[in-house]
Amino acid sequence: MNASDTPLIYIVDDDVALCGSLHRLLDSVGLGVCAFADLDGFLEAYQPERPGCLLLDNRIPGRAGLSAQRWLWQQEIDLPVIIIAGHSDVATAVAAMKQGALDFVVKPFNEQLLLDAVHHALAEDRVRRRNRAWRQDLQRRFSTLTPREQDVLRRMAEGLSNQEIASVLNLSRKTIEVHRAKVMQKMQTHALSQLIRMALTLGILQLYGPEARTLTPTDPHCHVPDTDCLSLSSRP
Repeated sequence: MNASDTPLIYIVDDDVALCGSLHRLLDSVGLGVCAFADLDGFLEAYQPERPGCLLLDNRIPGRAGLSAQRWLWQQEIDLPVIIIAGHSDVATAVAAMKQGALDFVVKPFNEQLLLDAVHHALAEDRVRRRNRAWRQDLQRRFSTLTPREQDVLRRMAEGLSNQEIASVLNLSRKTIEVHRAKVMQKMQTHALSQLIRMALTLGILQLYGPEARTLTPTDPHCHVPDTDCLSLSSRP
């Protein structure tokens, strides 16, 4: 395994003794560790291409009137976050989870429970990275379509027949059939159902109703080879 493949656990906490203790614990199980007293140090060292997670003290201030969690999210830092708190407080825990934290641990914590939380966060990070790679690959495929083929894909995803698409776009049915074949070829699928799921993932097609959301590879109705069935934490 290359050094860049070794998970890196970031710690942002101004408690030097705690950081040292966490460093020794995580290092003992073969995990890379970087500890910082504030967000500035973390941001300078952050390696987005490297798997990992963030242990964040809930007292660390954010920026621009936002909490640390919200501010990091605005910076498009998608690391799973484990909040470390000095005491158990339901309101604080709920607020942290609503802002996207994956877990919430209270000092002093059980070492095994903390390790379990970290390994859970690393599993979550793998899923997020796989999802991002999947969306990027779909976007790459979509970008190979001509503007007309993109128009046809949208109508296909909406469930229109070839004749209906031809009518909407003022083209012949034969022309639509040619475009349709090109769309399926370039999007690398043979099934309309899969094309519809791709359109949902790309945001081309929206679900309607209270459950509306964009499908990801972990959704039970979206088949992506070799994707673990782990649920994603909701983003704020």
